[in-house]
Amino acid sequence: MFKSPFGVYSNLYYISRWFPLKRRGLGWPTCNKLYADHNCIASCGLIDSQLEIVLDMRGCNLDCKYCWCWKMRQASGIKKAPHEVVRDILCRIHQLALDNKISKSKYRFGVLRITGNEPLLQWGHLTQLMLILNDKKQLGEIYSDAKLAEILVNSNSKLIIETNGVLSGMRKIDFYPLLKLKNLKIDIDVSFKGVNPAQFNWLTDRPKSWFHYQIEGFRLLFDFAKDNRLKNIGVNPVLGINHEPNYCLYFKEKRYIMEVEIIDEKGERLDFEDYSKDFLNIVLSRKKLRIDEAPFREYSGINSERTKQVVAVRYMGKRYLHMLPSEILKLEGNNL
Repeated sequence: MFKSPFGVYSNLYYISRWFPLKRRGLGWPTCNKLYADHNCIASCGLIDSQLEIVLDMRGCNLDCKYCWCWKMRQASGIKKAPHEVVRDILCRIHQLALDNKISKSKYRFGVLRITGNEPLLQWGHLTQLMLILNDKKQLGEIYSDAKLAEILVNSNSKLIIETNGVLSGMRKIDFYPLLKLKNLKIDIDVSFKGVNPAQFNWLTDRPKSWFHYQIEGFRLLFDFAKDNRLKNIGVNPVLGINHEPNYCLYFKEKRYIMEVEIIDEKGERLDFEDYSKDFLNIVLSRKKLRIDEAPFREYSGINSERTKQVVAVRYMGKRYLHMLPSEILKLEGNNL
């Protein structure tokens, strides 16, 4: 077994992760119970009609106003060795397979997502974790059900790592462990916080110069995978925060649709096509920006007061500046 650094993970469980399952009549309430009872760090969700297992790592080098994981950053967290994390993953996949409703549905496990704050801050732990996931023999030693190892490394499953790319751009991580991961299909999603230095600075409260590190981080990762012909590894630029033109909210058992804007310090809607020259020449010349990944959501993990700094909502012909959708429904509650 690898002797390697412990990783620090969130000890908060976001119920919203399995809401997509619940909406399809599956629910799987045991997910939360397992999480609490067993000090498990693997939560579950649904993406592109596939069941996903999600690991939320703690710690971040940015301070985004709209941070999905703000509460997670404040919590104490759980320390786990790589083999313990793998055991949690395999246990969660096993429990999904045993669930009667899910087994009768069309949904099957297909994605392991490592996200949270900034996973690359724990690169030593993360690389050891990936080396175990890549090794069927070690997977079998950790968990008795050998079939689960096949599920993790088969061609229909993939690992997604979500990063802001800054540490990669600062050249503070070693890419070479990726060369050893021949059995894993991996997507590395570099989450851009805006498309120019001014947007980056406003959204993250970090220097404009750091936007260059995001660009350079993406370039280095993309070119490393390309130059080494790592066909199993895809590096993707993703817009890390986006507008939501059809935000759905329920109030008094009724459904309401709003438009959520991400705004600048003057209250004007940010233009996420106002690309800087470097962004155009370095990022978009290599791959198309994915903008459907992170539309606005009023998650339970956000810091509401900071989030409101970057949000405006249009509803029923009115524009509400620095208000969340839930606040608008409460404000207009008597008229609804």
